[in-house]
Amino acid sequence: MDASARRDTESRGAGIQSLEKGLRVLTTIQHAGRPMRLNDIAAAAGMTPSMAHGYLVSLVRTGFVVQDRLSGLYDLGDAALQLGLASLSRTDFLGLARTAISELAAVLHETVTLAVWNGDAPVVVDKIEGRSDSVYEIKAGSLVRLWPTATGRVFMANLPQSEWEHHLRTMMRQGGEHEASIERFVADLTDVREKGYAATLPATVPDFSAIAVPVFDHRTHLKAVITVLGRQDGFDIAPSALPLTAALRAAKALSLRLGASVS
Repeated sequence: MDASARRDTESRGAGIQSLEKGLRVLTTIQHAGRPMRLNDIAAAAGMTPSMAHGYLVSLVRTGFVVQDRLSGLYDLGDAALQLGLASLSRTDFLGLARTAISELAAVLHETVTLAVWNGDAPVVVDKIEGRSDSVYEIKAGSLVRLWPTATGRVFMANLPQSEWEHHLRTMMRQGGEHEASIERFVADLTDVREKGYAATLPATVPDFSAIAVPVFDHRTHLKAVITVLGRQDGFDIAPSALPLTAALRAAKALSLRLGASVS
């Protein structure tokens, strides 16, 4: 073993391999998102069935795994649920979110905002200025229009229609839109939901474009929306471009920290 490998081993400590293997069995069931057969657990965890069974026996005894008596399938137990709930109860969402949008702004050098639903409309609760341009029109505490903003469209695509329909119809009528336009706009939200983001070119802020992505909680409910804004003439909103791929990664990582199961 060379010096660098030895230092790496020492920094990590010897650890307890049996514990690590047991946790690998537990996380295998977690990631599956469904009850599993012994052979499937063993294959996914890289173990023989007999080895996996030994760990499952201990996990069942401690309540982290349960086995259905009729089907023989294994699933997460109450102890695993309680551990997850305890972790979620200690999660500082705004602190985690600020770290996430700060890192995203540093990568993209663009302004990034975080918005939540206040019962009637999206409201900006945090904002990190980009190094290239500042978006002075948006401040913490600002309400965001449902239509036609990228932020608003992501909220509408992922919230119950009953929560926003009245506000959208009123807003669009004030803008001179007809009922048919409203129905067509609502139908377009399916595309936003399926793609997992919304983009506007330009955004409602003059000379800027925007990309908005959803953040979900452990119940797979919409928790917030992250929006990146950049100058229209130099901000690439293409699906393969860095602004969108980086924003989606940030939203996925934050969702996972909140206990969401996201692909």
